[in-house]
Amino acid sequence: MCATASAGLAASASAADVGGLLKAPPVVPDLTWQGVTVFGTYDIGGQYESHGAPTGGNGAAGIITGMNRGPQWLLVPNQSSQTAVGIKVDRNITEQLHFIARFETGFNSTTGELSDSLKGMQKNNGIPLNQQTVNGGGPRAGQLINGEAWAGFEDKTWGTLHIGRNNVVSTDMVGAYDPLASYGFSLLGYFGLLAGQGSSDTARIDQSIKYYNNYSPWRMSAIYGKPGTNVNDFYQGSVGVVGPNFSVDLVAGHGSDIVSTFALSGPANLNSKYLGAKVFDTDMYGIFGKYVFDLGRNGLQDPAEQKFTVTGGYSRIDFSNPAGGGFAPGHSTIGGYEIGPILSTNGSTGSGIVNYAFTGGDRLVNISFITGKYQHDAQWSVAVGYYRYDQKSYGLGVNSIPGIVAPGYSRTACSSSTYINCAGAEQVVSFRIDYDWTKNFRIYAGVAYSQVSGGFAFSYLNTSEYNPTVGMRFTF
Repeated sequence: MCATASAGLAASASAADVGGLLKAPPVVPDLTWQGVTVFGTYDIGGQYESHGAPTGGNGAAGIITGMNRGPQWLLVPNQSSQTAVGIKVDRNITEQLHFIARFETGFNSTTGELSDSLKGMQKNNGIPLNQQTVNGGGPRAGQLINGEAWAGFEDKTWGTLHIGRNNVVSTDMVGAYDPLASYGFSLLGYFGLLAGQGSSDTARIDQSIKYYNNYSPWRMSAIYGKPGTNVNDFYQGSVGVVGPNFSVDLVAGHGSDIVSTFALSGPANLNSKYLGAKVFDTDMYGIFGKYVFDLGRNGLQDPAEQKFTVTGGYSRIDFSNPAGGGFAPGHSTIGGYEIGPILSTNGSTGSGIVNYAFTGGDRLVNISFITGKYQHDAQWSVAVGYYRYDQKSYGLGVNSIPGIVAPGYSRTACSSSTYINCAGAEQVVSFRIDYDWTKNFRIYAGVAYSQVSGGFAFSYLNTSEYNPTVGMRFTF
Protein backbone atom coordinates (compact mmCIF):
# COMPACT_ATOMS: atom_id res chain seq x y z
CA MET A 1 0.00 0.00 0.00
CA CYS A 2 3.05 2.27 0.00
CA ALA A 3 2.15 5.28 -2.12
CA THR A 4 5.70 6.27 -2.99
CA ALA A 5 6.91 5.35 -6.45
CA SER A 6 10.55 4.74 -7.36
CA ALA A 7 10.33 7.30 -10.12
CA GLY A 8 9.22 9.96 -7.66
CA LEU A 9 12.12 9.17 -5.34
CA ALA A 10 14.65 9.32 -8.14
CA ALA A 11 13.48 12.78 -9.21
CA SER A 12 15.49 14.53 -6.50
CA ALA A 13 18.19 13.16 -4.23
CA SER A 14 17.19 15.56 -1.48
CA ALA A 15 13.41 15.13 -1.81
CA ALA A 16 13.35 12.26 0.68
CA ASP A 17 15.38 14.06 3.33
CA VAL A 18 13.30 15.54 6.13
CA GLY A 19 13.88 19.27 6.16
CA GLY A 20 17.44 18.69 5.01
CA LEU A 21 18.27 17.53 8.56
CA LEU A 22 17.66 13.79 8.51
CA LYS A 23 19.11 11.63 5.79
CA ALA A 24 16.65 9.19 4.28
CA PRO A 25 17.41 5.52 4.93
CA PRO A 26 18.56 3.45 1.96
CA VAL A 27 15.93 1.94 -0.30
CA VAL A 28 15.59 -1.84 0.02
CA PRO A 29 15.57 -3.56 -3.39
CA ASP A 30 12.85 -6.04 -4.30
CA LEU A 31 13.73 -9.51 -2.97
CA THR A 32 12.79 -11.51 -6.06
CA TRP A 33 14.44 -14.58 -7.57
CA GLN A 34 13.07 -16.81 -10.31
CA GLY A 35 9.59 -15.37 -9.90
CA VAL A 36 9.54 -15.84 -6.11
CA THR A 37 9.33 -12.63 -4.03
CA VAL A 38 9.82 -12.32 -0.28
CA PHE A 39 7.81 -9.44 1.18
CA GLY A 40 7.04 -8.02 4.58
CA THR A 41 5.66 -5.19 6.69
CA TYR A 42 6.53 -3.94 10.16
CA ASP A 43 4.19 -1.40 11.81
CA ILE A 44 4.56 0.05 15.29
CA GLY A 45 3.40 3.23 17.00
CA GLY A 46 2.64 5.16 20.15
CA GLN A 47 -0.95 5.88 21.12
CA TYR A 48 -2.93 7.73 23.77
CA GLU A 49 -6.38 6.28 24.44
CA SER A 50 -8.83 8.48 26.31
CA HIS A 51 -10.77 5.36 27.34
CA GLY A 52 -8.51 2.43 26.60
CA ALA A 53 -7.45 -0.97 27.85
CA PRO A 54 -4.06 -2.66 28.32
CA THR A 55 -2.90 -4.51 25.22
CA GLY A 56 -2.01 -7.69 27.12
CA GLY A 57 0.26 -8.65 24.25
CA ASN A 58 -2.68 -8.59 21.85
CA GLY A 59 -3.67 -5.52 19.82
CA ALA A 60 -4.84 -2.06 20.79
CA ALA A 61 -8.31 -0.74 21.59
CA GLY A 62 -8.06 2.56 19.76
CA ILE A 63 -11.68 2.17 18.61
CA ILE A 64 -14.16 1.98 21.49
CA THR A 65 -14.90 -1.56 22.74
CA GLY A 66 -16.66 -3.00 25.76
CA MET A 67 -13.59 -3.33 27.98
CA ASN A 68 -12.25 0.20 27.32
CA ARG A 69 -12.01 2.06 30.62
CA GLY A 70 -9.33 4.59 31.70
CA PRO A 71 -6.68 6.69 29.93
CA GLN A 72 -3.78 4.71 28.47
CA TRP A 73 -0.39 5.62 27.01
CA LEU A 74 0.66 2.61 24.95
CA LEU A 75 3.20 1.18 22.54
CA VAL A 76 0.83 -0.28 19.98
CA PRO A 77 1.17 -2.75 17.09
CA ASN A 78 -0.22 -2.64 13.57
CA GLN A 79 -2.22 0.61 13.66
CA SER A 80 -1.87 1.49 9.97
CA SER A 81 -1.26 -2.02 8.58
CA GLN A 82 -0.70 -5.61 9.65
CA THR A 83 2.88 -6.62 10.48
CA ALA A 84 3.55 -9.68 8.34
CA VAL A 85 6.04 -11.63 6.24
CA GLY A 86 5.37 -13.86 3.27
CA ILE A 87 6.23 -15.04 -0.18
CA LYS A 88 4.45 -14.61 -3.49
CA VAL A 89 5.08 -16.59 -6.65
CA ASP A 90 4.56 -15.62 -10.28
CA ARG A 91 6.09 -18.13 -12.70
CA ASN A 92 5.43 -18.30 -16.42
CA ILE A 93 4.08 -21.59 -17.70
CA THR A 94 3.48 -20.06 -21.10
CA GLU A 95 3.42 -16.44 -22.23
CA GLN A 96 -0.34 -16.51 -21.62
CA LEU A 97 -0.54 -18.66 -18.48
CA HIS A 98 1.17 -18.07 -15.11
CA PHE A 99 1.37 -20.14 -11.93
CA ILE A 100 0.78 -17.85 -8.92
CA ALA A 101 0.75 -18.35 -5.15
CA ARG A 102 0.80 -16.33 -1.95
CA PHE A 103 1.56 -17.37 1.63
CA GLU A 104 1.60 -14.76 4.41
CA THR A 105 1.62 -14.76 8.18
CA GLY A 106 0.98 -11.91 10.59
CA PHE A 107 2.74 -10.95 13.81
CA ASN A 108 2.28 -8.67 16.77
CA SER A 109 4.97 -6.06 16.16
CA THR A 110 5.47 -5.35 19.88
CA THR A 111 5.89 -8.98 21.03
CA GLY A 112 6.94 -10.90 17.91
CA GLU A 113 4.20 -13.48 18.53
CA LEU A 114 2.01 -14.86 15.76
CA SER A 115 -1.23 -12.91 15.43
CA ASP A 116 -3.93 -14.79 17.30
CA SER A 117 -7.20 -12.97 17.98
CA LEU A 118 -8.86 -16.02 19.49
CA LYS A 119 -6.05 -16.57 21.97
CA GLY A 120 -6.58 -13.01 23.18
CA MET A 121 -10.21 -13.84 23.94
CA GLN A 122 -9.37 -17.19 25.52
CA LYS A 123 -6.90 -15.49 27.91
CA ASN A 124 -9.74 -13.23 29.07
CA ASN A 125 -12.20 -16.03 29.84
CA GLY A 126 -13.77 -15.49 33.26
CA ILE A 127 -12.08 -12.13 33.86
CA PRO A 128 -14.38 -9.19 34.73
CA LEU A 129 -14.83 -6.74 31.86
CA ASN A 130 -13.18 -3.89 33.76
CA GLN A 131 -10.03 -5.99 34.19
CA GLN A 132 -9.76 -7.47 30.71
CA THR A 133 -6.98 -6.79 28.25
CA VAL A 134 -7.71 -6.05 24.61
CA ASN A 135 -9.51 -8.90 22.83
CA GLY A 136 -11.82 -9.42 19.88
CA GLY A 137 -12.47 -11.67 16.92
CA GLY A 138 -10.55 -11.95 13.68
CA PRO A 139 -9.43 -14.44 11.02
CA ARG A 140 -5.87 -14.79 12.37
CA ALA A 141 -5.89 -17.54 14.98
CA GLY A 142 -2.27 -18.47 15.63
CA GLN A 143 -1.87 -20.64 12.55
CA LEU A 144 1.73 -20.89 11.28
CA ILE A 145 0.43 -19.24 8.11
CA ASN A 146 -2.42 -17.12 9.43
CA GLY A 147 -2.97 -14.83 6.44
CA GLU A 148 -3.70 -15.64 2.83
CA ALA A 149 -2.48 -19.10 1.78
CA TRP A 150 -3.41 -20.01 -1.77
CA ALA A 151 -2.07 -21.23 -5.09
CA GLY A 152 -3.58 -20.93 -8.54
CA PHE A 153 -3.29 -19.74 -12.10
CA GLU A 154 -3.55 -16.46 -13.97
CA ASP A 155 -4.47 -16.38 -17.65
CA LYS A 156 -4.55 -13.12 -19.61
CA THR A 157 -7.85 -14.12 -21.22
CA TRP A 158 -9.56 -16.50 -18.84
CA GLY A 159 -8.81 -14.70 -15.59
CA THR A 160 -7.33 -15.62 -12.22
CA LEU A 161 -8.09 -18.59 -9.95
CA HIS A 162 -7.01 -19.05 -6.31
CA ILE A 163 -7.49 -22.23 -4.24
CA GLY A 164 -6.83 -22.28 -0.48
CA ARG A 165 -7.32 -19.64 2.22
CA ASN A 166 -8.60 -16.47 0.55
CA ASN A 167 -9.73 -13.01 1.54
CA VAL A 168 -13.46 -12.86 0.86
CA VAL A 169 -14.78 -10.37 -1.70
CA SER A 170 -16.08 -7.94 0.93
CA THR A 171 -12.60 -7.81 2.48
CA ASP A 172 -11.25 -6.86 -0.95
CA MET A 173 -13.84 -4.06 -1.14
CA VAL A 174 -12.70 -2.61 2.19
CA GLY A 175 -9.11 -2.59 0.94
CA ALA A 176 -10.05 -1.04 -2.39
CA TYR A 177 -12.40 1.69 -1.15
CA ASP A 178 -11.19 2.67 2.33
CA PRO A 179 -7.83 4.52 2.26
CA LEU A 180 -7.73 4.39 6.06
CA ALA A 181 -8.48 0.64 6.32
CA SER A 182 -6.59 -0.37 9.47
CA TYR A 183 -7.00 -1.25 13.12
CA GLY A 184 -6.23 2.26 14.32
CA PHE A 185 -8.16 4.57 11.99
CA SER A 186 -11.13 2.76 10.46
CA LEU A 187 -14.30 1.23 11.83
CA LEU A 188 -14.30 -1.11 8.83
CA GLY A 189 -10.76 -2.21 9.60
CA TYR A 190 -11.21 -2.64 13.35
CA PHE A 191 -14.63 -4.32 13.46
CA GLY A 192 -15.03 -6.70 10.53
CA LEU A 193 -18.82 -6.66 10.16
CA LEU A 194 -18.45 -5.62 6.53
CA ALA A 195 -15.16 -7.36 5.76
CA GLY A 196 -16.40 -10.72 7.06
CA GLN A 197 -20.08 -10.30 6.10
CA GLY A 198 -21.21 -10.34 9.71
CA SER A 199 -18.18 -11.62 11.64
CA SER A 200 -14.55 -10.55 11.84
CA ASP A 201 -13.65 -14.25 11.96
CA THR A 202 -14.81 -14.78 8.35
CA ALA A 203 -12.90 -11.97 6.63
CA ARG A 204 -10.73 -14.81 5.31
CA ILE A 205 -11.85 -18.44 4.83
CA ASP A 206 -10.13 -21.79 4.34
CA GLN A 207 -10.97 -24.39 1.73
CA SER A 208 -12.20 -21.79 -0.71
CA ILE A 209 -11.95 -21.15 -4.42
CA LYS A 210 -11.80 -17.60 -5.75
CA TYR A 211 -12.02 -16.29 -9.31
CA TYR A 212 -11.76 -12.84 -10.82
CA ASN A 213 -11.38 -11.33 -14.26
CA ASN A 214 -11.43 -8.01 -16.12
CA TYR A 215 -13.40 -7.39 -19.31
CA SER A 216 -12.49 -3.75 -19.72
CA PRO A 217 -14.21 -1.62 -18.53
CA TRP A 218 -16.00 -4.36 -16.54
CA ARG A 219 -14.61 -6.57 -13.79
CA MET A 220 -15.99 -9.36 -11.66
CA SER A 221 -15.00 -11.60 -8.75
CA ALA A 222 -16.50 -14.56 -6.90
CA ILE A 223 -15.64 -16.82 -3.99
CA TYR A 224 -17.07 -20.05 -2.61
CA GLY A 225 -15.89 -21.85 0.50
CA LYS A 226 -17.02 -24.72 2.70
CA PRO A 227 -14.49 -24.94 5.52
CA GLY A 228 -16.90 -26.17 8.22
CA THR A 229 -14.98 -24.21 10.89
CA ASN A 230 -15.72 -20.48 11.19
CA VAL A 231 -18.46 -20.89 8.57
CA ASN A 232 -20.19 -23.83 6.96
CA ASP A 233 -21.02 -22.48 3.48
CA PHE A 234 -19.98 -19.08 2.17
CA TYR A 235 -20.29 -17.42 -1.21
CA GLN A 236 -19.96 -13.88 -2.51
CA GLY A 237 -19.70 -12.18 -5.88
CA SER A 238 -19.11 -8.74 -7.29
CA VAL A 239 -19.42 -6.93 -10.61
CA GLY A 240 -17.93 -3.53 -11.29
CA VAL A 241 -17.01 -0.93 -13.87
CA VAL A 242 -13.68 0.93 -13.99
CA GLY A 243 -12.87 4.16 -15.80
CA PRO A 244 -9.76 6.36 -15.99
CA ASN A 245 -10.70 8.20 -12.81
CA PHE A 246 -13.58 6.26 -11.23
CA SER A 247 -14.83 2.82 -10.27
CA VAL A 248 -18.09 1.33 -8.97
CA ASP A 249 -18.62 -2.19 -7.58
CA LEU A 250 -21.75 -4.09 -6.57
CA VAL A 251 -21.38 -6.95 -4.07
CA ALA A 252 -23.73 -9.62 -2.71
CA GLY A 253 -23.30 -12.80 -0.71
CA HIS A 254 -24.64 -15.44 1.68
CA GLY A 255 -23.11 -17.29 4.63
CA SER A 256 -24.47 -20.28 6.54
CA ASP A 257 -23.49 -21.07 10.15
CA ILE A 258 -21.11 -18.14 10.52
CA VAL A 259 -19.26 -18.18 13.85
CA SER A 260 -18.54 -15.02 15.80
CA THR A 261 -16.41 -15.80 18.86
CA PHE A 262 -16.30 -14.07 22.28
CA ALA A 263 -14.59 -14.43 25.65
CA LEU A 264 -16.58 -16.36 28.25
CA SER A 265 -17.74 -14.56 31.40
CA GLY A 266 -18.00 -15.55 35.04
CA PRO A 267 -15.39 -17.03 37.41
CA ALA A 268 -16.45 -20.57 36.51
CA ASN A 269 -14.97 -20.01 33.02
CA LEU A 270 -11.59 -18.74 34.23
CA ASN A 271 -8.88 -20.55 32.20
CA SER A 272 -11.52 -22.38 30.14
CA LYS A 273 -10.26 -23.80 26.85
CA TYR A 274 -13.57 -22.89 25.15
CA LEU A 275 -14.78 -19.69 23.56
CA GLY A 276 -18.33 -18.41 23.55
CA ALA A 277 -19.90 -17.93 20.13
CA LYS A 278 -22.88 -16.54 18.31
CA VAL A 279 -23.80 -18.63 15.24
CA PHE A 280 -25.99 -17.25 12.45
CA ASP A 281 -26.68 -16.98 8.73
CA THR A 282 -26.20 -13.73 6.84
CA ASP A 283 -27.22 -12.24 3.52
CA MET A 284 -25.61 -9.04 2.31
CA TYR A 285 -25.48 -6.60 -0.57
CA GLY A 286 -23.55 -3.42 -1.07
CA ILE A 287 -22.37 -0.74 -3.47
CA PHE A 288 -19.00 1.02 -3.39
CA GLY A 289 -17.62 3.88 -5.48
CA LYS A 290 -14.52 5.98 -6.07
CA TYR A 291 -13.82 9.18 -8.00
CA VAL A 292 -10.40 10.79 -8.49
CA PHE A 293 -10.04 14.52 -9.14
CA ASP A 294 -6.85 15.42 -11.00
CA LEU A 295 -5.47 18.59 -9.39
CA GLY A 296 -2.25 18.84 -11.39
CA ARG A 297 -1.09 19.01 -14.98
CA ASN A 298 0.74 15.77 -15.67
CA GLY A 299 -2.12 13.25 -15.55
CA LEU A 300 -3.09 10.62 -13.00
CA GLN A 301 -0.37 8.20 -14.14
CA ASP A 302 2.28 10.51 -12.65
CA PRO A 303 2.96 9.29 -9.07
CA ALA A 304 3.82 12.86 -8.01
CA GLU A 305 0.55 14.29 -9.38
CA GLN A 306 -1.69 16.14 -6.94
CA LYS A 307 -5.08 14.49 -6.69
CA PHE A 308 -8.09 14.20 -4.41
CA THR A 309 -9.92 10.88 -4.16
CA VAL A 310 -13.43 10.50 -2.78
CA THR A 311 -14.63 7.01 -1.86
CA GLY A 312 -17.71 5.71 -0.15
CA GLY A 313 -20.09 2.84 0.16
CA TYR A 314 -23.23 1.37 1.61
CA SER A 315 -23.94 -2.21 2.62
CA ARG A 316 -26.80 -3.98 4.35
CA ILE A 317 -26.34 -7.24 6.26
CA ASP A 318 -29.29 -9.39 7.36
CA PHE A 319 -28.48 -11.64 10.36
CA SER A 320 -30.84 -14.58 10.89
CA ASN A 321 -30.92 -17.75 12.95
CA PRO A 322 -28.89 -20.54 11.32
CA ALA A 323 -31.17 -22.54 9.04
CA GLY A 324 -29.08 -25.64 9.74
CA GLY A 325 -29.38 -25.26 13.51
CA GLY A 326 -25.89 -23.92 14.19
CA PHE A 327 -23.12 -25.76 16.03
CA ALA A 328 -22.93 -27.77 19.24
CA PRO A 329 -20.40 -27.43 22.07
CA GLY A 330 -16.99 -28.78 21.11
CA HIS A 331 -17.17 -27.55 17.50
CA SER A 332 -13.71 -26.56 16.24
CA THR A 333 -13.44 -23.17 14.62
CA ILE A 334 -10.33 -21.59 13.07
CA GLY A 335 -6.98 -22.31 14.72
CA GLY A 336 -8.41 -25.44 16.34
CA TYR A 337 -10.21 -23.44 19.04
CA GLU A 338 -13.40 -25.01 20.38
CA ILE A 339 -16.65 -23.19 21.10
CA GLY A 340 -18.75 -24.03 24.14
CA PRO A 341 -18.77 -25.22 26.85
CA ILE A 342 -22.58 -25.36 26.71
CA LEU A 343 -25.52 -24.17 24.66
CA SER A 344 -26.31 -20.88 26.35
CA THR A 345 -29.76 -20.64 27.93
CA ASN A 346 -29.54 -16.95 28.89
CA GLY A 347 -28.86 -15.42 25.48
CA SER A 348 -25.28 -14.50 26.39
CA THR A 349 -22.24 -15.72 24.47
CA GLY A 350 -20.42 -15.26 27.77
CA SER A 351 -22.10 -18.48 28.86
CA GLY A 352 -21.57 -20.52 25.69
CA ILE A 353 -23.10 -20.91 22.23
CA VAL A 354 -26.08 -18.84 21.09
CA ASN A 355 -27.83 -20.26 17.98
CA TYR A 356 -31.10 -18.34 18.44
CA ALA A 357 -30.19 -14.64 18.80
CA PHE A 358 -32.53 -13.48 16.02
CA THR A 359 -35.73 -15.23 17.04
CA GLY A 360 -38.61 -12.80 16.60
CA GLY A 361 -36.82 -10.55 14.13
CA ASP A 362 -33.66 -10.57 12.03
CA ARG A 363 -30.89 -8.12 12.84
CA LEU A 364 -30.51 -5.64 9.97
CA VAL A 365 -27.27 -3.67 10.04
CA ASN A 366 -26.74 -0.77 7.66
CA ILE A 367 -23.10 0.10 7.03
CA SER A 368 -22.10 3.39 5.42
CA PHE A 369 -18.90 5.36 5.01
CA ILE A 370 -17.33 8.21 3.06
CA THR A 371 -13.65 9.15 2.84
CA GLY A 372 -11.48 11.76 1.18
CA LYS A 373 -7.75 11.50 0.46
CA TYR A 374 -5.55 14.34 -0.76
CA GLN A 375 -2.30 13.19 -2.40
CA HIS A 376 0.03 16.21 -2.45
CA ASP A 377 2.93 14.48 -4.20
CA ALA A 378 4.71 11.13 -4.20
CA GLN A 379 5.40 11.45 -0.47
CA TRP A 380 2.75 13.46 1.39
CA SER A 381 -0.92 12.50 1.72
CA VAL A 382 -3.81 13.27 4.07
CA ALA A 383 -6.98 11.20 4.51
CA VAL A 384 -10.20 11.69 6.48
CA GLY A 385 -13.11 9.31 6.95
CA TYR A 386 -16.55 8.96 8.49
CA TYR A 387 -17.95 5.48 9.22
CA ARG A 388 -21.28 4.35 10.64
CA TYR A 389 -23.05 1.11 11.66
CA ASP A 390 -26.82 1.31 12.35
CA GLN A 391 -29.26 -1.34 13.55
CA LYS A 392 -32.95 -1.55 14.37
CA SER A 393 -34.39 -3.61 17.23
CA TYR A 394 -34.22 -7.36 16.62
CA GLY A 395 -34.66 -10.70 18.36
CA LEU A 396 -37.79 -9.63 20.25
CA GLY A 397 -38.91 -13.27 20.54
CA VAL A 398 -35.78 -14.69 22.20
CA ASN A 399 -37.44 -14.73 25.64
CA SER A 400 -40.41 -16.66 24.22
CA ILE A 401 -38.21 -19.70 23.45
CA PRO A 402 -38.94 -22.52 25.94
CA GLY A 403 -36.07 -22.87 28.39
CA ILE A 404 -34.48 -19.52 27.49
CA VAL A 405 -34.41 -16.65 29.97
CA ALA A 406 -32.37 -13.87 28.38
CA PRO A 407 -32.17 -10.75 30.57
CA GLY A 408 -30.02 -8.99 27.97
CA TYR A 409 -32.84 -9.13 25.36
CA SER A 410 -35.83 -6.82 25.27
CA ARG A 411 -39.28 -8.13 24.38
CA THR A 412 -40.27 -4.83 22.76
CA ALA A 413 -38.64 -2.39 20.36
CA CYS A 414 -36.20 -0.10 22.15
CA SER A 415 -33.34 2.33 21.58
CA SER A 416 -31.47 2.34 24.90
CA SER A 417 -28.24 0.60 25.88
CA THR A 418 -30.09 -1.51 28.46
CA TYR A 419 -30.51 -4.40 26.03
CA ILE A 420 -28.24 -5.80 23.33
CA ASN A 421 -31.07 -6.00 20.78
CA CYS A 422 -32.08 -2.34 20.95
CA ALA A 423 -31.71 -0.02 17.98
CA GLY A 424 -28.39 1.77 18.02
CA ALA A 425 -25.36 3.01 16.17
CA GLU A 426 -21.58 3.06 16.13
CA GLN A 427 -19.72 5.96 14.53
CA VAL A 428 -16.08 6.76 13.84
CA VAL A 429 -14.50 9.95 12.49
CA SER A 430 -10.81 9.70 11.66
CA PHE A 431 -7.88 11.60 10.19
CA ARG A 432 -4.36 10.51 9.20
CA ILE A 433 -1.38 12.15 7.52
CA ASP A 434 1.28 9.96 5.86
CA TYR A 435 4.82 10.82 4.82
CA ASP A 436 6.50 8.23 2.60
CA TRP A 437 10.10 8.96 3.43
CA THR A 438 11.28 6.29 0.96
CA LYS A 439 9.71 3.49 -1.01
CA ASN A 440 10.00 1.31 2.10
CA PHE A 441 9.59 3.67 5.05
CA ARG A 442 6.46 5.58 6.07
CA ILE A 443 5.80 7.88 9.03
CA TYR A 444 2.18 8.52 10.00
CA ALA A 445 0.15 10.46 12.55
CA GLY A 446 -3.57 10.75 13.12
CA VAL A 447 -6.53 10.37 15.40
CA ALA A 448 -9.86 8.54 15.44
CA TYR A 449 -12.90 9.43 17.53
CA SER A 450 -15.39 6.60 18.10
CA GLN A 451 -18.79 6.49 19.78
CA VAL A 452 -21.50 3.89 20.42
CA SER A 453 -25.16 4.31 21.36
CA GLY A 454 -28.25 2.18 21.93
CA GLY A 455 -27.81 -1.57 21.54
CA PHE A 456 -24.26 -1.16 20.25
CA ALA A 457 -23.34 0.24 23.69
CA PHE A 458 -24.82 -2.70 25.66
CA SER A 459 -22.52 -3.64 28.59
CA TYR A 460 -19.86 -1.10 27.51
CA LEU A 461 -17.92 0.56 30.33
CA ASN A 462 -17.62 3.77 28.28
CA THR A 463 -19.32 4.94 25.12
CA SER A 464 -16.70 7.10 23.41
CA GLU A 465 -12.94 7.37 22.85
CA TYR A 466 -10.29 9.29 20.95
CA ASN A 467 -6.80 7.94 20.15
CA PRO A 468 -4.05 10.32 18.98
CA THR A 469 -1.43 8.09 17.31
CA VAL A 470 2.00 8.40 15.74
CA GLY A 471 3.80 5.52 14.11
CA MET A 472 6.04 4.14 11.42
CA ARG A 473 5.73 1.41 8.82
CA PHE A 474 8.54 -0.40 7.05
CA THR A 475 7.83 -2.53 4.00
CA PHE A 476 9.94 -4.63 1.65
